[in-house]
Amino acid sequence: MVNAEGWHDKVTIVAQDMRTWEPSEKADILVSELLGSFGDNELSPECLDGAQRLLKPDGISIPCSYTSYLAPITTSKLHDAVKGYKDLEHFETPYVVKFHRYYQLSPPQAVFIFTHPNWNQPADNSRSGTFRFTRNSEDGVGVLHGFAGYFESVLYPGVTLNTHPPTH
Repeated sequence: MVNAEGWHDKVTIVAQDMRTWEPSEKADILVSELLGSFGDNELSPECLDGAQRLLKPDGISIPCSYTSYLAPITTSKLHDAVKGYKDLEHFETPYVVKFHRYYQLSPPQAVFIFTHPNWNQPADNSRSGTFRFTRNSEDGVGVLHGFAGYFESVLYPGVTLNTHPPTH
């Protein structure tokens, strides 16, 4: 594609393990697709923090930031499907699904925020927190079956990619 688009003298694609590769010069742009479905899975923050050693001090990371969100949901359809396995393991497994029949019990809340490049050393990629989701009494009762996870990512200032419903 690089040749077909006429970029062969401007772009170099390197197919190497970023943990061990030693470049002859540092990169202007570091592009990653490690966001996953929740924004921080696939060890994205740790991998990008490790790979930024390949980036020039004024280099650009794509994505440059991402935020993970959680929202409590009720969904008898998914709950019944998981219950069919008749074990605890399947209730403790995260699933990537397209929601069809569900009700969000409370608005999503930001959980984790990561920015790249992250020149802070040591980098803090902690993933723990306590959250309180509120519900108006006039909304009635609801059964919490699980949490929906979303993300918002800024690829480059003004360019976003996300699965966070309020932004659609």
